[in-house]
Amino acid sequence: MFDEQAFQEALARPRLAKPAPDYLDANRGVEIRAIPEDELQRSTIEWFDAFDKKLVHLSDVHNTDLSWIMTWAKKYWWSFLVRDMSVNDELYAPDLRYTDVTTFGRTVVGIDDFVTYNFAFFDAIPDWRYDPLPDQVYVDVQPDGTVRTVIRYIGSGHFSGALRMYPYDESAPTIYGDGRFIQAPAVDRYHFNAGGLMEEGETLYDFIDAVQRAGIMPRDDSKLVRGLFAASKLPILARAALKRLGR
Repeated sequence: MFDEQAFQEALARPRLAKPAPDYLDANRGVEIRAIPEDELQRSTIEWFDAFDKKLVHLSDVHNTDLSWIMTWAKKYWWSFLVRDMSVNDELYAPDLRYTDVTTFGRTVVGIDDFVTYNFAFFDAIPDWRYDPLPDQVYVDVQPDGTVRTVIRYIGSGHFSGALRMYPYDESAPTIYGDGRFIQAPAVDRYHFNAGGLMEEGETLYDFIDAVQRAGIMPRDDSKLVRGLFAASKLPILARAALKRLGR
């Protein structure tokens, strides 16, 4: 059951199965420092404190009570960090529409499918935690009083399972983890209806960045990656040949 005490307990509770390494075991072009869990916890507390001040300021400027957004944010963060979906009806519109890189352009519709999509990540990364990054949240109040937000955050955990993409079942394209620690940034966009429920959302992240951080895709200077990118020229050559043949 959600209340302020449950939220504070969730903030203080460690999630990672093992300590983060000093640097990610990744295939990016540069070394990436891993943010340890205690630092993630501190920055998340800082984020909520700063967000509260921002909402108070926006309420003063727009003469609109935005305190409900803080309540929503706490319930949302708590819900996924403790894997408790009991407050879903207080967070989402029944016909919620959501997109993610893993939907391949499709839209997830409804609360149940939205939860299924999110739990695909928890199944693949059981100790997965989300931490919003301080000073990286943006609030837009519309003339009709509805609100939109954009939040940049970082996800962390040990990729030890199978990440199923759309439709998030046994038939889905799947990426398998080898247990290594991954940490990757993403941006979420949320649109709220007049009742304060999320009615539309989107998660955006660099897929190449994510799979290189997970050690799945090789570095950009590898023969495999350069060969894959070079293969993009083949359809161009084929179309040019067909054009010359008048087809």
